[in-house]
Amino acid sequence: MNELLEKPRRVYVSRKIEFNAAHRLFNPDFTDEENGEIYGKCSNKNGHGHNYLLEITLYGVVDPATGFLFDLKELKAILEEEIIERFDHRNLNLDVPELRECVPTTEVLAVLIWDILEQRLRNINNREIALHEVKIYETGKNSVRYLGE
Repeated sequence: MNELLEKPRRVYVSRKIEFNAAHRLFNPDFTDEENGEIYGKCSNKNGHGHNYLLEITLYGVVDPATGFLFDLKELKAILEEEIIERFDHRNLNLDVPELRECVPTTEVLAVLIWDILEQRLRNINNREIALHEVKIYETGKNSVRYLGE
């Protein structure tokens, strides 16, 4: 065994993907005026869209046999199946069942993506890996981080 991996080494690996989606920030319990005050132009009745950039980070101990924490090709396939197929070119308010009964902010989206990926990784995880962070850029200047707490 390579002496670099003689003792367990915790590492973090990340993968980024992009998807496009529309949403409307609107709480049906509020009046149109209240929604306008809280959400501004994001409460537009016809919604608006974003080019989201999603970064997923995993952590764990490097497998001394492969040198990998987690095969990033496998992570790419999981993200395409679980995230791209579910959210890309969708209206988050209408097309994503988990978001129909809430205001689909980027904060809520980050938590939902965490839950989806945590479940998926748990089902294939016989290795010592875990989800560390979900980070979503709604714009180049605005992002949300969720660490699972």
